[in-house]
Amino acid sequence: MMLPDKKFTDFIDQNGLFERNGTLLAAVSGGMDSVLMVHLLLSSGYKFAIAHCNFQLRGHEADADQAFCKQLAQQCKVPFHTINFDTQNYATANKISIQMAARDLRYQWFEQIRLQHNYTAIALAHHQNDAIETILLNLVRGTGIAGLHGILPKNGWLVRPLLFLSRQK
Repeated sequence: MMLPDKKFTDFIDQNGLFERNGTLLAAVSGGMDSVLMVHLLLSSGYKFAIAHCNFQLRGHEADADQAFCKQLAQQCKVPFHTINFDTQNYATANKISIQMAARDLRYQWFEQIRLQHNYTAIALAHHQNDAIETILLNLVRGTGIAGLHGILPKNGWLVRPLLFLSRQK
């Protein structure tokens, strides 16, 4: 299979997502999108580390994803960071949904790791379909014109180098 390396690097450069000589923290769930991002970062010659969150919500499946991500990092010969969260208790204590709890925990931890290890940016594997979903969600919530931008390629330290891709159904 041919990887879209050129489109990937062009998108990164055109949007000024991060410097070529920086080291990224790649957020990897173990799913298809984040694994593709790892392979693109690797084949394009970027320096990166892998970060994986285990939200302890899917039992053995979640543990298997964590083990897979660790193995992926070893294969790529890159640093690996992982953490286990008690997402259910955090959600209950903060009176928020499981999804919001997982989001809060993950972004707080990514930022902590970025600062500790001086990573240039945090790469997230969102693609165009995710952006469309975000726009629709924002419209339903009534965020008005401001909600129409969907997901930005770059938002502070967060970068989304796969936004040039859409998943064909």
